[in-house]
Amino acid sequence: MCTRHIKGFTLIELMIVLSLLAVLAFLAIPSFVGLIRDNQVQAQSEEMNAMLQYARSESLIRRRAINVEINAASGEVEVLTGVEILRTATFDTNGVDFISSHPLLTYRPNGTSTIGDFRATFCRDNLGNKGYVISVTNSGLSTLHPQGKSEDGTALGGC
Repeated sequence: MCTRHIKGFTLIELMIVLSLLAVLAFLAIPSFVGLIRDNQVQAQSEEMNAMLQYARSESLIRRRAINVEINAASGEVEVLTGVEILRTATFDTNGVDFISSHPLLTYRPNGTSTIGDFRATFCRDNLGNKGYVISVTNSGLSTLHPQGKSEDGTALGGC
């Protein structure tokens, strides 16, 4: 009598593997969604910091005042020289909280700021530990602080 060994998987074995994969996917998807939202907050805060650095450099290059107009409600930010728009950005305010201490920031021709206590905050779901703070000093220097930290290095309490 001749016995053959058929190589392969049984239907039961395939169903068990698929069930395990489904459970793993079910557990992993929420963390991926959180990671994506955290990256959106970080990207928007980095873009805002780049806009502020651009405005300061343009004030030095052009030797004239440069305004940064901020509408936190709509997420629109414009860099202008009087009436000429140099750069615009629109931040996604759905899911990302954008708070600005002042609606207008002006850089003087020497690169200094007219507002020494400017602060912009980006976070999600009012979670301070997931937020980013950008501060601008009187010298015009803009700083993007580490995630979850305020200007003085303490934990960001909320947005």
